[in-house]
Amino acid sequence: MPRSRHAAIAVSVLLSVLVTALCAHAQGNRQLMSEKMARQDMKRQIVESVIGFKVKSESEFGLTEDAQYRVDTKAAALIKGIKVDKMIYDRDKDVALCIGHIELGRVRNIVGERVEFKNVVVQGFGFGSMTETSRPPLRALRAAMLNAYDEMAALLVGEKILSRSGAENFILTKDSNRSKVCAAIFGAYVPNPDVNSANRGWGWDETGNGFVRLALDVRKARDIMGNLIVYTGGENILEVLGRGAQKDELSPQTPDGGPSMIRPGAPKTQYQPLDVPIGQPKPQGQEVIGKPAQ
Repeated sequence: MPRSRHAAIAVSVLLSVLVTALCAHAQGNRQLMSEKMARQDMKRQIVESVIGFKVKSESEFGLTEDAQYRVDTKAAALIKGIKVDKMIYDRDKDVALCIGHIELGRVRNIVGERVEFKNVVVQGFGFGSMTETSRPPLRALRAAMLNAYDEMAALLVGEKILSRSGAENFILTKDSNRSKVCAAIFGAYVPNPDVNSANRGWGWDETGNGFVRLALDVRKARDIMGNLIVYTGGENILEVLGRGAQKDELSPQTPDGGPSMIRPGAPKTQYQPLDVPIGQPKPQGQEVIGKPAQ
């Protein structure tokens, strides 16, 4: 066999190996989207820490009522100058973790007040995943963040308790125990947010439930009306612990174990052909006059 033919075969085999290797390591958009999601989540957390959170919660834990706990939050701001310090991606789990920070100057907080910061750096972290099986722990961590802000608001502003009970013939017939919290919290932060911190302020316990530690200098806190909160607890820095679960064991469940999205009483969709003239050509040279469908 001529030497030139041997060389051509060798080159062909080498190219085939290289193409196979490149295809095996070729990446789609899953990682890019997960990392983008993590960056966005990190920015959201920094905004919530710097600008603030409006928190509203309601709970019902009466002995004769269905237990419920709801937290609604809102944060909105135009912000710039956030920098990404570290991006970590787990290929097997399709989970991205983004660590970032912002150097603060003049900021208008959630109650519209201008606050001057000098040489203050606020850190934040965020997660992202395009894989549904990897999202429950991330949702638990986010739920823990909301619970932490609610706990901080209740500690600073207080809770409105509404209680009503009744008994007949020594039997409890009615027991309603409700609470409401409404506050604006800004300046709270997660201590030691770096993934390798010895006393990291976020994570998951052995059961998989998420936790978030939230700290706040109470000398900067205001209520929902913008009034300065006078906290007489003694400490200047308060810390609360928020919790969040991966699985809903209380709502109606679907066969796969997830919460049911079907609400009782909703009308069911009926299926039948409809006489809708889609794609019918218009006759050429004739006037088309509409008439009721037969």
